[in-house]
Amino acid sequence: MRYISMLLCTLLLAGCQAQPQAADTLYDYQLLDDKGRPLSVAEAAQRLTDADVIMVGELHGHTGVHRFQAELLAALLNQPRPMALAMEQFTRDHQPEVNAYLAGKIGEDAFIEQANAWPSYRHDYRPLVELAKAAGIEMIAANAPRNIVRCIGKLGPDYLNRLPDNERGWVAKQLTLDEDDYKIRFMATRFHGHAPSENQFAAQTSWDDTMAESMALYLTEHPEHNIMLTVGRFHIADGLGTAQRLQQRMPGVKMALIYPVLPDEARPAAPLWSLQVQALPAPRLAGEPLPAINMATPECR
Repeated sequence: MRYISMLLCTLLLAGCQAQPQAADTLYDYQLLDDKGRPLSVAEAAQRLTDADVIMVGELHGHTGVHRFQAELLAALLNQPRPMALAMEQFTRDHQPEVNAYLAGKIGEDAFIEQANAWPSYRHDYRPLVELAKAAGIEMIAANAPRNIVRCIGKLGPDYLNRLPDNERGWVAKQLTLDEDDYKIRFMATRFHGHAPSENQFAAQTSWDDTMAESMALYLTEHPEHNIMLTVGRFHIADGLGTAQRLQQRMPGVKMALIYPVLPDEARPAAPLWSLQVQALPAPRLAGEPLPAINMATPECR
Protein backbone atom coordinates (compact mmCIF):
# COMPACT_ATOMS: atom_id res chain seq x y z
CA MET A 1 0.00 0.00 0.00
CA ARG A 2 2.47 2.60 -1.21
CA TYR A 3 -0.07 5.42 -0.96
CA ILE A 4 -0.35 4.80 2.79
CA SER A 5 3.39 5.28 3.28
CA MET A 6 3.41 8.42 1.12
CA LEU A 7 0.43 9.83 3.01
CA LEU A 8 2.11 9.16 6.34
CA CYS A 9 5.29 10.95 5.27
CA THR A 10 3.27 13.97 4.18
CA LEU A 11 1.21 14.09 7.37
CA LEU A 12 4.11 13.75 9.77
CA LEU A 13 6.47 16.05 7.84
CA ALA A 14 9.30 13.93 9.23
CA GLY A 15 10.47 12.00 6.20
CA CYS A 16 10.59 8.23 6.01
CA GLN A 17 14.07 7.45 7.28
CA ALA A 18 15.05 4.25 9.09
CA GLN A 19 13.96 4.06 12.70
CA PRO A 20 16.61 5.56 15.04
CA GLN A 21 18.26 3.34 17.64
CA ALA A 22 17.76 5.80 20.48
CA ALA A 23 15.17 8.42 21.40
CA ASP A 24 17.44 11.40 20.67
CA THR A 25 14.68 13.96 20.12
CA LEU A 26 11.07 14.28 21.18
CA TYR A 27 10.09 12.88 17.77
CA ASP A 28 12.13 9.69 18.21
CA TYR A 29 11.37 6.40 19.93
CA GLN A 30 12.77 2.91 20.42
CA LEU A 31 10.39 -0.04 20.49
CA LEU A 32 11.31 -3.08 22.59
CA ASP A 33 9.39 -6.34 22.81
CA ASP A 34 8.49 -8.10 26.06
CA LYS A 35 12.03 -9.55 26.29
CA GLY A 36 13.69 -6.17 25.76
CA ARG A 37 14.71 -6.81 22.15
CA PRO A 38 14.62 -3.79 19.78
CA LEU A 39 12.15 -3.99 16.92
CA SER A 40 11.57 -1.91 13.84
CA VAL A 41 7.99 -0.89 13.14
CA ALA A 42 7.87 -3.30 10.19
CA GLU A 43 9.06 -6.18 12.39
CA ALA A 44 6.53 -5.25 15.05
CA ALA A 45 3.66 -5.18 12.56
CA GLN A 46 4.52 -8.69 11.37
CA ARG A 47 4.54 -10.03 14.92
CA LEU A 48 1.37 -8.19 15.93
CA THR A 49 -0.82 -9.42 13.10
CA ASP A 50 -1.92 -12.40 15.24
CA ALA A 51 -3.12 -10.13 18.04
CA ASP A 52 -6.86 -9.43 18.14
CA VAL A 53 -6.29 -6.11 19.92
CA ILE A 54 -3.16 -3.96 19.99
CA MET A 55 -3.38 -1.34 22.72
CA VAL A 56 -0.88 1.48 22.26
CA GLY A 57 -0.58 3.44 25.47
CA GLU A 58 0.29 7.08 25.18
CA LEU A 59 1.54 10.07 27.08
CA HIS A 60 -0.99 12.59 25.83
CA GLY A 61 0.70 15.20 23.68
CA HIS A 62 4.05 13.40 23.34
CA THR A 63 5.20 13.85 19.74
CA GLY A 64 7.31 10.69 19.72
CA VAL A 65 4.44 8.52 20.93
CA HIS A 66 2.01 9.99 18.42
CA ARG A 67 4.53 9.53 15.63
CA PHE A 68 4.91 5.87 16.60
CA GLN A 69 1.14 5.35 16.67
CA ALA A 70 0.80 6.63 13.12
CA GLU A 71 3.78 4.67 11.82
CA LEU A 72 2.56 1.47 13.46
CA LEU A 73 -0.94 1.89 12.02
CA ALA A 74 0.54 2.44 8.55
CA ALA A 75 2.60 -0.75 8.90
CA LEU A 76 -0.35 -2.75 10.20
CA LEU A 77 -2.41 -1.64 7.20
CA ASN A 78 0.12 -3.43 5.01
CA GLN A 79 -0.57 -6.73 6.78
CA PRO A 80 -3.16 -9.10 5.26
CA ARG A 81 -5.51 -9.16 8.24
CA PRO A 82 -8.35 -6.58 8.08
CA MET A 83 -8.34 -4.13 10.93
CA ALA A 84 -10.09 -1.26 12.64
CA LEU A 85 -8.84 1.74 14.59
CA ALA A 86 -10.33 2.35 18.06
CA MET A 87 -9.69 5.59 19.93
CA GLU A 88 -10.11 6.74 23.49
CA GLN A 89 -10.22 10.26 22.10
CA PHE A 90 -13.72 9.90 20.58
CA THR A 91 -16.90 8.90 22.39
CA ARG A 92 -19.76 6.60 21.45
CA ASP A 93 -22.31 9.38 21.11
CA HIS A 94 -20.23 10.83 18.24
CA GLN A 95 -19.86 7.63 16.21
CA PRO A 96 -22.20 9.02 13.51
CA GLU A 97 -19.98 12.09 13.03
CA VAL A 98 -16.87 9.89 12.87
CA ASN A 99 -18.55 7.74 10.21
CA ALA A 100 -19.64 10.81 8.26
CA TYR A 101 -16.10 12.18 8.13
CA LEU A 102 -14.57 8.88 7.07
CA ALA A 103 -17.19 8.66 4.31
CA GLY A 104 -16.30 12.15 3.04
CA LYS A 105 -19.69 13.62 3.95
CA ILE A 106 -18.35 16.42 6.15
CA GLY A 107 -15.12 18.43 6.17
CA GLU A 108 -12.48 18.48 8.86
CA ASP A 109 -13.66 21.65 10.59
CA ALA A 110 -17.18 20.25 10.93
CA PHE A 111 -15.79 16.91 12.07
CA ILE A 112 -13.66 18.47 14.80
CA GLU A 113 -16.59 20.53 16.09
CA GLN A 114 -19.38 18.00 15.73
CA ALA A 115 -17.40 14.99 17.00
CA ASN A 116 -16.03 17.02 19.94
CA ALA A 117 -12.44 16.16 19.02
CA TRP A 118 -9.74 16.78 21.58
CA PRO A 119 -8.10 20.24 21.35
CA SER A 120 -4.84 18.56 20.26
CA TYR A 121 -6.55 16.70 17.41
CA ARG A 122 -4.79 18.38 14.48
CA HIS A 123 -1.23 17.71 15.63
CA ASP A 124 -1.73 14.50 17.66
CA TYR A 125 -4.51 12.44 16.05
CA ARG A 126 -5.07 13.76 12.54
CA PRO A 127 -2.45 11.37 11.05
CA LEU A 128 -4.25 8.33 12.49
CA VAL A 129 -7.68 9.40 11.30
CA GLU A 130 -6.40 10.30 7.84
CA LEU A 131 -4.71 6.93 7.51
CA ALA A 132 -7.97 5.20 8.47
CA LYS A 133 -9.88 7.35 6.00
CA ALA A 134 -7.45 6.72 3.14
CA ALA A 135 -7.40 2.96 3.80
CA GLY A 136 -11.18 2.73 4.11
CA ILE A 137 -11.11 1.03 7.52
CA GLU A 138 -13.63 1.51 10.30
CA MET A 139 -12.92 3.70 13.30
CA ILE A 140 -14.46 2.91 16.68
CA ALA A 141 -15.37 5.89 18.86
CA ALA A 142 -14.71 3.76 21.92
CA ASN A 143 -15.08 5.93 24.98
CA ALA A 144 -17.89 7.07 27.26
CA PRO A 145 -19.05 10.70 27.03
CA ARG A 146 -17.23 12.96 29.48
CA ASN A 147 -20.40 14.65 30.78
CA ILE A 148 -21.88 11.30 31.82
CA VAL A 149 -18.59 10.21 33.38
CA ARG A 150 -18.43 13.43 35.40
CA CYS A 151 -21.92 12.82 36.72
CA ILE A 152 -20.96 9.29 37.74
CA GLY A 153 -18.05 10.85 39.62
CA LYS A 154 -20.42 13.23 41.39
CA LEU A 155 -23.44 10.98 42.04
CA GLY A 156 -22.11 7.43 41.75
CA PRO A 157 -22.76 4.56 39.34
CA ASP A 158 -26.50 4.56 40.07
CA TYR A 159 -26.63 7.75 38.00
CA LEU A 160 -26.68 5.53 34.93
CA ASN A 161 -30.19 4.36 35.87
CA ARG A 162 -31.47 7.91 35.32
CA LEU A 163 -30.46 8.02 31.68
CA PRO A 164 -32.83 7.37 28.77
CA ASP A 165 -32.10 4.18 26.83
CA ASN A 166 -30.16 5.84 24.00
CA GLU A 167 -27.84 7.67 26.41
CA ARG A 168 -27.46 4.64 28.67
CA GLY A 169 -26.08 2.82 25.64
CA TRP A 170 -23.17 5.26 25.49
CA VAL A 171 -21.66 3.65 28.61
CA ALA A 172 -20.82 -0.01 29.23
CA LYS A 173 -23.70 -2.16 30.44
CA GLN A 174 -21.65 -3.37 33.38
CA LEU A 175 -19.10 -1.39 35.41
CA THR A 176 -16.32 -3.30 37.18
CA LEU A 177 -16.44 -1.97 40.74
CA ASP A 178 -14.67 -4.87 42.47
CA GLU A 179 -11.73 -4.41 44.83
CA ASP A 180 -9.28 -5.52 42.15
CA ASP A 181 -5.68 -4.51 41.44
CA TYR A 182 -6.78 -1.71 39.15
CA LYS A 183 -8.93 -0.14 41.85
CA ILE A 184 -6.05 -0.44 44.32
CA ARG A 185 -3.75 1.33 41.85
CA PHE A 186 -6.27 4.08 41.14
CA MET A 187 -7.15 4.70 44.79
CA ALA A 188 -3.46 5.14 45.57
CA THR A 189 -3.17 8.10 43.17
CA ARG A 190 -3.34 11.68 44.37
CA PHE A 191 -4.67 14.78 42.63
CA HIS A 192 -3.87 18.05 44.33
CA GLY A 193 -3.02 15.98 47.39
CA HIS A 194 -6.41 14.30 47.68
CA ALA A 195 -7.20 10.59 47.42
CA PRO A 196 -9.99 9.58 45.01
CA SER A 197 -13.48 8.70 46.22
CA GLU A 198 -15.47 5.56 45.42
CA ASN A 199 -17.55 7.59 42.97
CA GLN A 200 -14.42 8.84 41.24
CA PHE A 201 -13.26 5.26 40.77
CA ALA A 202 -16.65 4.41 39.30
CA ALA A 203 -16.13 7.29 36.85
CA GLN A 204 -12.63 6.04 35.99
CA THR A 205 -13.70 2.48 35.33
CA SER A 206 -16.63 3.67 33.25
CA TRP A 207 -14.02 4.75 30.70
CA ASP A 208 -12.19 1.43 30.87
CA ASP A 209 -15.31 -0.73 30.79
CA THR A 210 -16.81 1.26 27.93
CA MET A 211 -13.69 1.06 25.80
CA ALA A 212 -13.38 -2.66 26.54
CA GLU A 213 -17.03 -3.29 25.70
CA SER A 214 -16.75 -1.26 22.49
CA MET A 215 -13.93 -3.47 21.26
CA ALA A 216 -15.60 -6.69 22.45
CA LEU A 217 -18.77 -5.82 20.55
CA TYR A 218 -16.79 -5.04 17.40
CA LEU A 219 -14.77 -8.26 17.56
CA THR A 220 -17.91 -10.30 18.12
CA GLU A 221 -19.31 -8.92 14.86
CA HIS A 222 -15.95 -8.94 13.01
CA PRO A 223 -13.96 -11.91 14.36
CA GLU A 224 -11.57 -11.84 11.40
CA HIS A 225 -10.42 -8.29 12.23
CA ASN A 226 -7.88 -6.96 14.65
CA ILE A 227 -8.08 -3.60 16.39
CA MET A 228 -5.47 -0.99 17.25
CA LEU A 229 -6.52 1.13 20.24
CA THR A 230 -4.95 4.46 21.21
CA VAL A 231 -5.34 5.07 24.95
CA GLY A 232 -3.63 6.80 27.86
CA ARG A 233 -0.96 4.59 29.35
CA PHE A 234 -2.53 4.43 32.83
CA HIS A 235 -5.40 2.46 31.26
CA ILE A 236 -3.08 -0.44 30.35
CA ALA A 237 -0.38 -0.25 33.05
CA ASP A 238 0.48 -3.72 34.41
CA GLY A 239 -2.12 -5.19 32.03
CA LEU A 240 -4.93 -3.69 34.12
CA GLY A 241 -7.68 -1.19 33.33
CA THR A 242 -9.00 -1.42 29.79
CA ALA A 243 -6.90 -4.51 29.04
CA GLN A 244 -8.18 -6.34 32.11
CA ARG A 245 -11.80 -5.38 31.43
CA LEU A 246 -11.53 -6.64 27.84
CA GLN A 247 -10.02 -9.93 29.02
CA GLN A 248 -12.93 -10.38 31.42
CA ARG A 249 -15.40 -9.91 28.58
CA MET A 250 -13.49 -12.04 26.06
CA PRO A 251 -11.33 -14.58 27.94
CA GLY A 252 -9.78 -15.92 24.75
CA VAL A 253 -8.84 -12.57 23.22
CA LYS A 254 -5.22 -12.14 22.12
CA MET A 255 -3.87 -8.78 23.23
CA ALA A 256 -0.61 -6.92 22.73
CA LEU A 257 0.11 -3.98 25.03
CA ILE A 258 2.67 -1.28 24.18
CA TYR A 259 3.59 1.00 27.07
CA PRO A 260 5.60 4.25 26.70
CA VAL A 261 8.59 4.54 29.03
CA LEU A 262 10.54 7.65 30.00
CA PRO A 263 14.34 7.61 30.53
CA ASP A 264 14.12 7.38 34.34
CA GLU A 265 11.48 4.63 34.31
CA ALA A 266 11.90 0.86 34.33
CA ARG A 267 10.60 -1.22 31.46
CA PRO A 268 7.19 -2.75 32.17
CA ALA A 269 7.06 -6.43 33.01
CA ALA A 270 6.20 -8.96 30.31
CA PRO A 271 4.00 -9.41 28.40
CA LEU A 272 3.95 -5.63 27.87
CA TRP A 273 6.20 -4.15 25.20
CA SER A 274 7.90 -0.84 25.90
CA LEU A 275 8.21 2.29 23.81
CA GLN A 276 11.19 4.29 25.01
CA VAL A 277 10.82 8.04 24.48
CA GLN A 278 12.38 11.25 25.70
CA ALA A 279 10.94 13.00 28.76
CA LEU A 280 8.67 15.96 28.18
CA PRO A 281 9.54 19.34 29.72
CA ALA A 282 8.44 19.78 33.32
CA PRO A 283 5.02 21.48 33.30
CA ARG A 284 6.05 23.62 36.29
CA LEU A 285 9.09 24.19 38.46
CA ALA A 286 9.29 23.59 42.20
CA GLY A 287 7.28 26.21 44.03
CA GLU A 288 5.16 27.19 41.04
CA PRO A 289 1.40 26.91 41.67
CA LEU A 290 -0.60 23.89 40.56
CA PRO A 291 -3.26 24.54 37.90
CA ALA A 292 -6.63 25.56 39.25
CA ILE A 293 -9.20 22.83 39.70
CA ASN A 294 -12.35 23.27 37.63
CA MET A 295 -15.07 23.27 40.27
CA ALA A 296 -17.90 23.67 37.79
CA THR A 297 -20.82 21.42 38.68
CA PRO A 298 -21.82 19.07 35.85
CA GLU A 299 -25.41 19.22 34.67
CA CYS A 300 -26.74 15.82 35.74
CA ARG A 301 -30.24 14.42 35.43
